[in-house]
Amino acid sequence: MEMYRKSGVNLQEAKKLGEILKRTFTSSNLTDFVGSTEINGLRIYNCCDGIGTKIIPLYERKLYKTIAIDLVAANLNDMATKNVEAVGFSDYIAVNCLDSYAVSALIIELNRELESCNCRLLGGETSEMPDLLRDGVIDISGFAIGIGRGQTDDIGCGDLIIGLKSNGIHANGFSLIRKLHKNGQLSDEVFESCLAPSYVYYNSIRKLWNENLIKSGVNITGGGLLDNLSRVISLDAVKLNMNAIPIQDIFSKLKDIIGDEVFSVFNCGVGFCLIAKSENFEKISQICAQYEPFVLGRVIK
Repeated sequence: MEMYRKSGVNLQEAKKLGEILKRTFTSSNLTDFVGSTEINGLRIYNCCDGIGTKIIPLYERKLYKTIAIDLVAANLNDMATKNVEAVGFSDYIAVNCLDSYAVSALIIELNRELESCNCRLLGGETSEMPDLLRDGVIDISGFAIGIGRGQTDDIGCGDLIIGLKSNGIHANGFSLIRKLHKNGQLSDEVFESCLAPSYVYYNSIRKLWNENLIKSGVNITGGGLLDNLSRVISLDAVKLNMNAIPIQDIFSKLKDIIGDEVFSVFNCGVGFCLIAKSENFEKISQICAQYEPFVLGRVIK
């Protein structure tokens, strides 16, 4: 993780934090993509996420729609890992100096993207903090609320791990991407291509849940493909074929620069994974055709 650490992100320290929290709290919610609690017989689900330092170049370029899409993707793709329907969303926006036009444009786009997922924007908070954030910088977080069964069927030997293609690097590893660009290791053209909006898989995956076609889901975000997959199933229990992943130029370039560290930081072309019975693959491929589903691996024990 040397290159990522030099860009300002310490994954080893993040893992230490996770270990401390696991020892301190017994709730499995700490390792889930989405947590839950029961209130008067109703199970409520919640997740929270932002889009990291990708927001810096997006905000500089006034790409408010992309910011909104990335924020919805970060949260609702997490929600899609379980059989849960996202029903409400709140945002938190922090700025150095409030630009009413920019922030209102961002919130309008956020509301539009949420409506496309049948999720309501319930409200939020905008905070002006000149002593904390430098001029021209903005940060944003989202909080999604869901309801549903949530539980997944038992994963068994022979089940498939199905990959859904990503739209480039999505919104992860941008501290490293920005550093490589600044150092001249990534061209302006390649850097601009990295700003493409993340795929929002939520609507398609809700169809899979509704038709009882999948057992679990994995959102491939910070920590890369392997770390996220291991949050749902032990890597010792699966056999993966990394050669099945559709080749995208950006990940080939990144691997040339940072080597195998690419697998611990980026999605490497896989934005989401599904775990399902093998007989469901054809139907899943039809519903998720735009994401070019492929067999990434199989559960072997």
